[in-house]
Amino acid sequence: MVMEDQNKIYVAVGKEEFEDRKSTLNWALQMSKGETICVIHVHVPTQKIRRPKRYGFRSPLKAVTQSEVNQELERQEVEEMLDDCIKMYALKQVPSEKICIEKESVTDGILELISELGIQKLVMGAGSNSRFLRIKPKPTSEQSNEVLNKAPDFCHIWEATKQLNHRLEENQLNRLSYSEQSVDSPSAESAGSSSPLSQNMQHDSSPATVLQPTIISNDPFGQLQQALKKAERARQEASEESERRQKAEKETMNAIHKLKSAEDDLTKVTRNLVAIQFKLSKDLKKLTQAAGEFSSLERQIEDCSNLEVEEMEERILFTEKLQKNKKQCDKMRMDYDDSFDVYLSADDDSVDVVHVLEKQVFLEPSSSNNTTFSCEFSQSDIIEATMLFDPSLRIQEGDNDSVYKGFLHNTEVAIKILKPNSLLAIQGIAKFKQEVDVLSKLRHPNLVTLIGVCPDSLALIYEYLPNGSLEDRLNCKDNTPPLPWRTRIHIVTELCSVLNFLHSILPCSIIHSNLSPKYVLLDANFSCKLSGFGFCHIIPTKEQINRTNELNDTSYLDPEISPKSDVYSFGIILLRLLTGRPSLNIVTEVQHALENDHLHRILDPSAGDWPVVQAQHLAHMALKCCDVNTKDRPDLGSEVWRGLKPLMTSTKSLSNPLQPVSGDQIPSYFICPIFQDIMRDPHFAADGFTYEADAVRGWFESGRDTSPMTNLKLDSHNLTPNRALRSAIQEWLQKYNLV
Repeated sequence: MVMEDQNKIYVAVGKEEFEDRKSTLNWALQMSKGETICVIHVHVPTQKIRRPKRYGFRSPLKAVTQSEVNQELERQEVEEMLDDCIKMYALKQVPSEKICIEKESVTDGILELISELGIQKLVMGAGSNSRFLRIKPKPTSEQSNEVLNKAPDFCHIWEATKQLNHRLEENQLNRLSYSEQSVDSPSAESAGSSSPLSQNMQHDSSPATVLQPTIISNDPFGQLQQALKKAERARQEASEESERRQKAEKETMNAIHKLKSAEDDLTKVTRNLVAIQFKLSKDLKKLTQAAGEFSSLERQIEDCSNLEVEEMEERILFTEKLQKNKKQCDKMRMDYDDSFDVYLSADDDSVDVVHVLEKQVFLEPSSSNNTTFSCEFSQSDIIEATMLFDPSLRIQEGDNDSVYKGFLHNTEVAIKILKPNSLLAIQGIAKFKQEVDVLSKLRHPNLVTLIGVCPDSLALIYEYLPNGSLEDRLNCKDNTPPLPWRTRIHIVTELCSVLNFLHSILPCSIIHSNLSPKYVLLDANFSCKLSGFGFCHIIPTKEQINRTNELNDTSYLDPEISPKSDVYSFGIILLRLLTGRPSLNIVTEVQHALENDHLHRILDPSAGDWPVVQAQHLAHMALKCCDVNTKDRPDLGSEVWRGLKPLMTSTKSLSNPLQPVSGDQIPSYFICPIFQDIMRDPHFAADGFTYEADAVRGWFESGRDTSPMTNLKLDSHNLTPNRALRSAIQEWLQKYNLV
């Protein structure tokens, strides 16, 4: 047993009416002398629902779940009841506590608390405001009676129904005991009627609380009658006072509840007012902003009313020009393909004729030196198209310029803006105009299309090419798939075509002089589009130089600036396409690999299985282009193009450049040993092996006289058609719908 602090009064409350419970709590409050009031409650939970068994099965789980829910609700009600008691004492600034336990019997719970806490003062129900006494008469409550009989002697228990009788009997017996000490006249009937309770009271009272008489009366019966009257009046006054207090407390509690409810309502109203005020402020701000925008729009409409028709006409003209340019580009590509097919079917001595065809189809000479472009955009158009130069729209960042993706008149474009501190901008507007002049006057399927310019922003507007630059694809930027070797051959062949076109323009050749993979752009079909003409050089041809020498001094011309400068850059790009390696020391690495016959070790494996013969052929061609001696570099229009011609034949029929051809189901004897592709025109060579006609002819034209298979010298270059194999190949292609 733990002895509890004696300065505590324990009040046992049950689930009685609120007024009865409140009366008990008020009585305990009146009796307290600064002690802590501890409110206790023994909760008897609802009996658990037993699951009846029927034919070996239990009742549904739903009933058990509802019982548990009801028990939890009962616990919550008990907690709320105890909290109300604590709040009542808190309002009166009286220290209080609460204790709640669960037992199957209220009596057992109270006795357990008395024993464990060492409770010495316990109130059960409403009582008087006199000192605590242990009740000896039989209580009216069965629970109080059972608790009284089983409680230890140190616990004083008070029951509310006996409060007034106990107090009156105590006062009477005290007075009689005082009178008996000095007067011997008391009657036996009075002494007998009061002796049991008096003895009981004297037994429980401590000596320190016994009152000593100051005046001894000669008429004890009169004094007793007077005392009874005074006690009755005191009882009535106490009852009236108690009723007034209860009424006042009830009114106070109601007022507190109303005040709390009013405070909650006021808080809600305040919050609503703040929210409304914030919304009004926000709406007012939007209204002010809208009014300002409306005024601005009115001014803009007023200022632009005279230009609306003109702007609409410009847009219509721009749209018509775009459509015209698209049709022209489509026609040029068709013409180019026709001329290219003529070249592929022509003899070797017809190269000059093809060059003439290229210049006739694609060269658009200017009638004057005026560099003004027909499609010019304002600086506001550029800002709007790039969404204030949004970094998310930036697709390339260079030392001299930045390239953004944008939309102009519902057209997807690429906008290149020169940096103010770049080398190109420092050199002045001349270089800017030069690139505009070159691209606006030249037409070629492998030249990037210039749509318009913005002189105020030093911006060039090109067609948008979704596959970016060759540099990005070699580095597999943004996890893009690597380029297959067939696509790489296709790209290098088109690059050779456009460079040869620029070098052969009359009367002045155009030298790119800044050729690198970042200026080789790729469209949706991975066709090559050459760009970056800001540093290009326009030099006269030999005939023009001879004609100029007769009239002017040409000593100012730099002899090192020639088409062979672009040939060197072309060779480096070809080596990068073969190996996938950076340009630093790439010439030495490839040369060493060829000398030691292990070129296959440095070929880019991500491009697929390179045909060894073709790869060696391209590597030798690239090393010739990268010769240190300028004069020893080959000519793009004759030597290089002649070597690429048979390779282009094998890649031109590709419908999807990124889709490699799978040889899993193709008979091995259908594959050309040189092209590593299905043969369309198989021919026997002098070594007894069958090759694609164009492939073996290209092998011989490159200066070789050995067998591609045995590397032994051939007796002749004669070729014989293998018609039986060709028929078998055609039948197989038709079977799988590959014709």
